[in-house]
Amino acid sequence: MAPPVSNEILQAPDDAWEILRDCRVFFLKQLARLLQEAEPFPEEPLRAFVKAAGAYFDDIVSTEKRSRFDQLGKLTASRISLVGEDDLELDIRLGSFVAQLLETNSGELWRVYLRFVTLLGRPDLSPSDNPVGPKAVAKGLVALCTALDDDHERALDRIARLEDYFGEFLPGVYLALNDFLVGRGVSAAQPAIVTAPDVVDRSAESGATPGMLAIDPAAALQQSLLGQHAGAPQGAGQVAWTGGAAASLVAQAMFGRLLARLDDLERAGSPAGEGKGGAPRLLNATELGVPSGAPEAAAIDALAMIFEAIFESPALPDAIKSALGSLQIPTLKAAMQDSTFFTADAHPARQLLDKMARAAVGLPFDVTSRHPLCASIQQIASRVRAEFASDTQVFLKHVAELDKLIAERDSAAAQAAAAYRPLLQRLEKSDQADARSREAIDQFCMNPEMPAEIAGFLREHWQRVLRQVWLEHGDDTPQWQENTLVIDNLLWSIRPKIELEERKQLARVLPQMLQVLAAGMQRVSVPDATRAEFLDTCFALQTAAMRGASRPPAVDDEVPASPEIAAPRPAASVHPSVSELKVGSQLLKIFDLAGGPRTPGRYRQSQVRSGDWLTFCLADDQVLCGRICSINKGNGKLLLANPDWAFAVLLHPSIMDGQLKDGQARVSSRVSLFNAAAEQALQRAPGAEQVRQS
Repeated sequence: MAPPVSNEILQAPDDAWEILRDCRVFFLKQLARLLQEAEPFPEEPLRAFVKAAGAYFDDIVSTEKRSRFDQLGKLTASRISLVGEDDLELDIRLGSFVAQLLETNSGELWRVYLRFVTLLGRPDLSPSDNPVGPKAVAKGLVALCTALDDDHERALDRIARLEDYFGEFLPGVYLALNDFLVGRGVSAAQPAIVTAPDVVDRSAESGATPGMLAIDPAAALQQSLLGQHAGAPQGAGQVAWTGGAAASLVAQAMFGRLLARLDDLERAGSPAGEGKGGAPRLLNATELGVPSGAPEAAAIDALAMIFEAIFESPALPDAIKSALGSLQIPTLKAAMQDSTFFTADAHPARQLLDKMARAAVGLPFDVTSRHPLCASIQQIASRVRAEFASDTQVFLKHVAELDKLIAERDSAAAQAAAAYRPLLQRLEKSDQADARSREAIDQFCMNPEMPAEIAGFLREHWQRVLRQVWLEHGDDTPQWQENTLVIDNLLWSIRPKIELEERKQLARVLPQMLQVLAAGMQRVSVPDATRAEFLDTCFALQTAAMRGASRPPAVDDEVPASPEIAAPRPAASVHPSVSELKVGSQLLKIFDLAGGPRTPGRYRQSQVRSGDWLTFCLADDQVLCGRICSINKGNGKLLLANPDWAFAVLLHPSIMDGQLKDGQARVSSRVSLFNAAAEQALQRAPGAEQVRQS
């Protein structure tokens, strides 16, 4: 059993009121945008939706702490009952709406919820009463339906439609909210401090400490190391300790000497020696002369393990590792002086490391320190080392510089992608032509009267004719009608003609039909031999029809057919395929699906969003990282660009989904370097398993 976690709640930021105000505006703008993308609404109903969601936010954040009895009584009734008692069915439907969104957004909501616990200073806040939770959306929908004057049935239908849409795209809003709160310095509260009855009760049922599985990995790492000190006092197991002498096992004089030692190392440019892999030497407690029983020793060793994991990261270029490694001493000093360092994931020093890694996302792995971005990051690290003594505002100032670098690099990627838009429009039109021509041919070939040999020709060649006609004229034109009507006429021409009038009509239709067929085959350059074989087959079928007989046996009836007009072979399995399209100086690498027809229709996904930097594998296990600059609303294809590329990539969403599922791809711009390194270090730390099971 690992030592207990401190019950100390994180200090709310001094500007908490301003943060709440700005967070409210940010959240409501995101909700309004999402609603308008789902279904365009008039201004007045949209305003009613936003006003109701904002009122719910205001109600939650202004609520004082309540007793357990109140939480289980009036609070529950007033917050969960979303409409009047006279419409119980709608009330139940909205309750299901909230429950469904709580489930589909559980991971994203949990971290945002913990930040509101910190921001509001309310460990009693229930996760279901998150100010930005699904109840705010449900409140807004009630007002929306009222403003639209929906009757009972229309309201239920609207909620059902929007439930799917919000379930798919609301996670992106919560990811953006989490980023917003981190940027404003709001750390996630340690789950163990939460006293909300629904969290405590669920934890008691499972026999686990509340939220321990979601504890900050850096805090868990330090706790694990503290638990290894034999004979350490009970209080030494607390994750949050007071840096300095007041409540420390290290005497004031020793603590002062430690900081002086770090200052000396900083002035000497140490750690100057290199450890394994060329990384800077790691500073541990033994080297700094700190007793192993002190919480400072656990902090120093935990930070050393985190930096070791950073240096081993395969995603970071050496030039960036060097800049990060040079900040080991300032980061260690910040950890010694600030009791919240290991429990506050939005700590300025941790943000600085994360933002450095974020700014470097997408750099070639073999990039040198002469790259302009690497040089800028190294300069920022140098200024931090020169300026930091004890004021963490120094870190925040340079975090702002890194934010500027990130914005500039994102903008450069967007500009690079913009040059490909005309090419993408051409490709999109081509995809639409493929889909429309395939759909038209499929409709004809589904007719049970269609001979297999004729169907094979239509799929192999006439579909290309229709594709070309669609590209040149569209599908609402005489040209399209002429080239689709000829298939109808062809099918009619091979049916038995019993009546004399039908045979006369066939004689009148045949010349025009053959003329259209010949022109189409000429348009797409069908080989002469194939044309002759096809026309001979048609003539044989039509001759039989003129005699009033059924068509001759087809390929399936054991009559040999020309290989050119035989029934189409089964399509090969769909598989990823890389091709290139070069127009002038532009090179587009297309990572698409090949080998069979793709399902048409709108492709919808929520795992990524425009602006994300995606690391993925191209052909031959080539690993690339680019910014998602656009996502096609129709087919979901992603356009990725990178200022360091001489090309762009068009990626099929199914390929991306498969790689994300298999771990071959990841959204690199959402990764916290510090947390990821702490998690890796935690897995190696002695006693880590006990921390997870405590």
